[in-house]
Amino acid sequence: MTHHQWNPDQYRKFEKEREQPFFDLLALLHPLPSSPRLVDLGCGPGKLTQILHEQYQASYTLGIDTSPDMLAQTHALQTSHLVFQQQDIRDFTASEPFDLVISNAALQWVPNHKELFAHFVQLLAPTGQLAIQMPANQDYPTHIIARKLAEEEPFKQVLTSTMPTHHVLSMEDYAQLLHQLGFENQMIRLQLYPHFLASTASLVEWVKGSLLTYYQTHLDPTLYPQFLQEYQKRLIQRMDWSEPFFFPMKRLFIWAQLPQH
Repeated sequence: MTHHQWNPDQYRKFEKEREQPFFDLLALLHPLPSSPRLVDLGCGPGKLTQILHEQYQASYTLGIDTSPDMLAQTHALQTSHLVFQQQDIRDFTASEPFDLVISNAALQWVPNHKELFAHFVQLLAPTGQLAIQMPANQDYPTHIIARKLAEEEPFKQVLTSTMPTHHVLSMEDYAQLLHQLGFENQMIRLQLYPHFLASTASLVEWVKGSLLTYYQTHLDPTLYPQFLQEYQKRLIQRMDWSEPFFFPMKRLFIWAQLPQH
């Protein structure tokens, strides 16, 4: 598997905006057992994982991520009870179950959600909770323009076999899936966050820290600058220049809880 070339500094340019959904996700949780075991799938630089660990006074919290650059930021946070590891979400297994499996803005990169969610059930203890947040802006010009540009030469030949697909399912599909997997309670919602960026150019900076990492990873170092230049030109033309720029960002929230037995 090719891992995305995440840049923690680029990602943190909009730290406040990217962090708020995590706290909104925590607000969905029902009470956890005393000293719970927690796992954060796609933990990034670990700051929010540490907050999760401390807020719930966990006996053990594990954060996993595929990006060595992101995980390098976690070294100062690690303790015997707060641990970070480089692992692929799809391959992750544990010898003991968790009271909470949480994933914030990571699963949109991972395919086969029906299989993935079935895997999550195996990680959870009885009454265990699943909490997931994923960006859902696939129909916004930032994503549409990237997809169309990737279908043009000289990028098409390189990206044909690696084009990102729309991994995020519909709300109805997730509801049905959670029911089939035996979750007793569930809540799914789509929430729009109104962001006020400095200018239209800031929108490019936003996606350079998220969506465009996919194209940067899969394009040759000589091709990606061409891709980025043309992408920026088309996006600004499409959105028109504005200072400040209003950016409506949609996110999907999923919460579910297993029964006692």
